[in-house]
Amino acid sequence: MLFARLVPSVLAILATVSAGGHKQENNQPVFKQVQVLCPGLQTEDNGCTRYTQGFDITGIVTTVQFFFPEVKSVCDCIQKCLDNPTTCANYIWDFHNATDIANGHRTCIIYSNFNLPSNVTVVYAPNDPQNVNIQFLEDTVQMGSTVPQAFTDVNGTVPDDKAFSGPVWQLSNGSVQC
Repeated sequence: MLFARLVPSVLAILATVSAGGHKQENNQPVFKQVQVLCPGLQTEDNGCTRYTQGFDITGIVTTVQFFFPEVKSVCDCIQKCLDNPTTCANYIWDFHNATDIANGHRTCIIYSNFNLPSNVTVVYAPNDPQNVNIQFLEDTVQMGSTVPQAFTDVNGTVPDDKAFSGPVWQLSNGSVQC
């Protein structure tokens, strides 16, 4: 009797695993496998499995920029975030401005916060003495929006599929996820 109950469950699990990212008839989510970005990084997954390609999930509160030749790849960029565990929560590797595009080299920018949802606005007090490790505020107001796409041209018409951004989380157990 127990065997008869287990067989449908086992078959459902096998169907879910082999579904390749599609929802099943019972509308249960199926998680697709993502490629590990930058294998060998000192993280829980020996690289990053939480990232987006072609979009910029970063916020604006604190930014630190790294340029070519100091940073030559997305892996170098993520490593910069890992090297700054108390001030970096996410990164973007993209052509950040016209100079980057003209030079043909992406910039690495590490941030302390994420892009806010579109109905959220936060006002910062840049001169408040309680601020710690805020080297530069791009604005005193951070307005939420959809996550912007990255482009390879100044006019914003050619999507940059080689841009990457994502979180770098320092967990309280001492491990890192990205």
